[in-house]
Amino acid sequence: MSEKNEVKQKILYKSDELFRQFGFSKITMEEIAASLAISKKTLYKHFSNKEHILRELVSSIKCEVDSFIENLINDRTIDFIEKLKRFMTFIAKQAGRMDGQLIHDLMKHHPDIWADIQEFRNKKAYINLSALIQQGIKSGIFRDDINTEVIVIIYVSAIHGLINPETLSKLPVSADQAFREIIKILFEGIFTSDGRKKYKTSILIKENYGELRK
Repeated sequence: MSEKNEVKQKILYKSDELFRQFGFSKITMEEIAASLAISKKTLYKHFSNKEHILRELVSSIKCEVDSFIENLINDRTIDFIEKLKRFMTFIAKQAGRMDGQLIHDLMKHHPDIWADIQEFRNKKAYINLSALIQQGIKSGIFRDDINTEVIVIIYVSAIHGLINPETLSKLPVSADQAFREIIKILFEGIFTSDGRKKYKTSILIKENYGELRK
């Protein structure tokens, strides 16, 4: 990575951290520069304003999500149960990033960016979850009598109902915990008997391994 790109990535990483901690509207370009111990001139060489940084962050997250899930779905070196667990963990982690003041700011001050995020999530959910479920059916982990399209619609509807500040503020758990439960319920209902046994066995192995390491 070139020095220029390295500086740019550091700016994006720090800005993401500050936006999530304090909200997009409360952070200034001067504060971003100061937190990185760089001059405002250096910061403005890379980004013209805060919205420029925000749009770059959104684009970066999209690429990250695209790359991870595409590689996971196409990975033939791991069995489906492990693939499913990694998918659930990743999605829950991404949900955790959608919590907090930043979402309030996006919905209130940058509805176009928020709409873009929602459109991306919906589109990718249909494509990726459909592909994952089909793999599960072929591997015998998921039932073959389910309507994949209906399952995906239910999943996307659950996301839409959950990812907004009002709903998140009323939940007794964090966003990532809520997503884990949604995904767990979704997949529990479409496991075959053999698939459910394999999934539960894998969870027990992981839990026992964790206990042994303590």
